[in-house]
Amino acid sequence: MKKVLFRLPPNRVRRNYRGGAGIDRLHRLSRCVDTDRPEEWIGSMTEAVNPGLPPISHEGLATVETEIGPRFLKDVIQDDPAFYLGGFLHRDGTWQPGFLFKILDSAMRLHVQVHPTTEFARRVLHKPYGKLECYYILAARVPHPYIRLGFQHAPTKEAWKRIIERQDLAAMDACFEPVPVRPGEVWYIPGGMPHAIGEGITMLEIMEPSDLVVRCEYGREGIIVPPEARFMQRGLDFCLEIFDYHTWSVAEITAKCRVTPPEPVRLPGYEVVRLIDSKLTSCFRVDKHTVTEPVTIRHNKAFTLGVVCQGDCHMWSGMENIRLGQGDSFALAAAAQSCRVVPDGGPVTIVTVQSGESMRKE
Repeated sequence: MKKVLFRLPPNRVRRNYRGGAGIDRLHRLSRCVDTDRPEEWIGSMTEAVNPGLPPISHEGLATVETEIGPRFLKDVIQDDPAFYLGGFLHRDGTWQPGFLFKILDSAMRLHVQVHPTTEFARRVLHKPYGKLECYYILAARVPHPYIRLGFQHAPTKEAWKRIIERQDLAAMDACFEPVPVRPGEVWYIPGGMPHAIGEGITMLEIMEPSDLVVRCEYGREGIIVPPEARFMQRGLDFCLEIFDYHTWSVAEITAKCRVTPPEPVRLPGYEVVRLIDSKLTSCFRVDKHTVTEPVTIRHNKAFTLGVVCQGDCHMWSGMENIRLGQGDSFALAAAAQSCRVVPDGGPVTIVTVQSGESMRKE
């Protein structure tokens, strides 16, 4: 009999920056340490690409426990994609959800980078996705958390090329001003917009399932981005066409990219607010559920991944049940009729990502 509800084991992934202590803290571990595994990929069916690092077979792929032992979640889904994904087809014709979901924690500012828009990816790269990203800020361990987002002092394309070629980091820094962020805020990063996450931020990151990235800054704090990981194997001149060279003041980029969610839908013991909707992307929806007493949430035949951001609970779907602590994650098949959340000793906050519409209370 096919399972509809899976508790997902932690799935830490190497990246070319240091961090991760904030993820340990979210999991309430006694020892919180920054390493080269600053991300946890939730229910991932995408393999990590880490040029320049020793290869790890199937790095990034999520596993689940089944009656025959551990299996990759993507293989379980391929056994019956309609049951798990509810008929959602990836743009390239395969059965995959249209998103990648991560917990990310930065001990250092990340390297300045950019991702292509979906339109550019389809027209020029012949890829089904660009890489729009969305952030839900969970916590900060610095007094003034920030991101870089868009050019506040935009260079010309020619000047930007010289800055990158010469790795003139002072000139690169002069193109940006810090854009303040706070826990609880929601941001989106459009394709084409140069950006970098500042140090000391723990966030949920949801993105289109693509690894298309142009890295402008080759080294930070002794961590070098190898040549094969800089320009998508295309060369700098090609990648210069991806950037948005518009000048955005901090106020303008904040108004454009900081999302203001609607008022929550409130019911006794439960509320839900849509953080990301179809106005930003057709690939995924993001909701925040706050549960203060046992509640049954009707499912709408969409594949769901979720993370418990606060509290502890038991979750039921039919006869299946799992216990989830703060920081734990789960997958719920599209075939599930509903799920019941029972808080264990206090309020529970759960953020879910779906390839279709949100869950809603019966």
